[in-house]
Amino acid sequence: MVTRKICYGFAILTLTALSCKNKKTEVVDLDATQVENTSEKPNILFLFTDDQRGGTIGAMDKYEVQTPNMDQIVEQGTSFTNSYILGATTAAVCSPSRAMLMTGRHYFNIEPNVYAQFAFDKEDKGKSDKLTFPEYFKSNGYETFATGKQHNGEIWLERGFNTIKSAFLGGMTRHFGTKVKDYNPETGWSESYKDDEKFSSEVFADAAVGYLDAYKGDKPFLMYVAFTAPHDPRTAPQEFHDMYPAENIALPENYMAQHPFEIADDHIRDEILAPFPRTEAIVQKEISDYYAMITATDVQIGRILKALEATGKAANTIIVLAGDNGLALGQHGLLGKQNVYEHSVSVPLVFVGPNIPKNKKTAALAYLHDVFPTLCGLTGLDIPESVQTEDLTPVIAGEAEEVRTSMLYAYNSWPGEDYKPKVNNHGGHRAVRKGDFKLIVSSKKDTYTYQLFNVKNDPWELVNLIEDENYNNIKEDLLLELNMLIKNAGDSADLSKKEFGLFDHPEDFNFKNKN
Repeated sequence: MVTRKICYGFAILTLTALSCKNKKTEVVDLDATQVENTSEKPNILFLFTDDQRGGTIGAMDKYEVQTPNMDQIVEQGTSFTNSYILGATTAAVCSPSRAMLMTGRHYFNIEPNVYAQFAFDKEDKGKSDKLTFPEYFKSNGYETFATGKQHNGEIWLERGFNTIKSAFLGGMTRHFGTKVKDYNPETGWSESYKDDEKFSSEVFADAAVGYLDAYKGDKPFLMYVAFTAPHDPRTAPQEFHDMYPAENIALPENYMAQHPFEIADDHIRDEILAPFPRTEAIVQKEISDYYAMITATDVQIGRILKALEATGKAANTIIVLAGDNGLALGQHGLLGKQNVYEHSVSVPLVFVGPNIPKNKKTAALAYLHDVFPTLCGLTGLDIPESVQTEDLTPVIAGEAEEVRTSMLYAYNSWPGEDYKPKVNNHGGHRAVRKGDFKLIVSSKKDTYTYQLFNVKNDPWELVNLIEDENYNNIKEDLLLELNMLIKNAGDSADLSKKEFGLFDHPEDFNFKNKN
């Protein structure tokens, strides 16, 4: 058997280097790293950010954000430039997104008490028989470790991880004084504790570095490191905010003072963080704080990569860098992520490791929840029958240009929110991407709105082609494709009904009020 030595290096940006863009940064050289037996299963390090929009990595050349460590991950691996989440059926988009990631299943086919825990009593939260990728890899000989944000309850965690350190159990929290817990099967869950002086990303990086420093096992490890940044409140250490003066921030091309028509959840919590209409100065400040959070987290990612290199196991480790959903921050007049525009459904997705091509960018359509089957493909494990998404390994290996020709996006308000009429916004979106074109169907109250974009030529989604007769055939084809994808995914939306028929029986979703 012929084996190949895979070597790569990471640039580590130190805190002291942040105030000077031109200061030379420390480079970690892994060229001398040796893998004694590359027939062994590779380790896995999953780095997961919260609300990081696709393209918000310096090396992706789209936004002016400084991320030298993420840049090195991009340069040392294969990046998917058309990587997305499927969507959500609750304003807390990150919860269904993470549930899909964990299971490789569409959220339509996952128990709602996992991804909509607010609607369930305590004893029912998180109950699920769905197989998660940490659980599967654990059963196949991996030592599994988790730190950071865990948004789908404790049950999956207890089944999937040998060790949990500094886990935040919830959706959002403050970034200084984050309450966290530890877990191991012998002692169970610890009491909550916090560090008021440390930024959340540093707390989670401390846990990850500590695990790597102490790891002496012979088994391969799987590390799941889930940051709570750059999710609001966007309060990074001050030196990072100083790097991005708000008045110097460039507005996105699709900046709008307000959205051009009424849509689902257009006054949800995320949207009322700033007044209507949006002003240029407010949007600049939001983006400035967002970039500060990303750069602050990038430094902590660098610490983890450096610790991995010090173990001597880096060359036989698969690194995955991803985000759980995007964010508007002034694009299309929106602030949040409760929509299906590119800015809110796109996410970073990068794979680094043995036999993975370096500095490769592919336009193949990818879902975040393709990660489960792709990790199986990269490690030689069979893909469980429960998984509904695609293995991206053929694309990574250069054996195929794509694993799908179209993809579905979905968002709607939680159908059971009628019992909270001041919160309920109703409405929804369904969308399809096929080739260069994307069709969005929005329904709010009695109004349907159609948008057709050529996302290759118009990535900011500014030119609606729906009334252009030259695109009638494309519109009809995309509508057929969208209905097919809805059916195949197990989505209950009916595009012929008001608000897709999703709110016809809200009592079916009002679980807390059921007898």
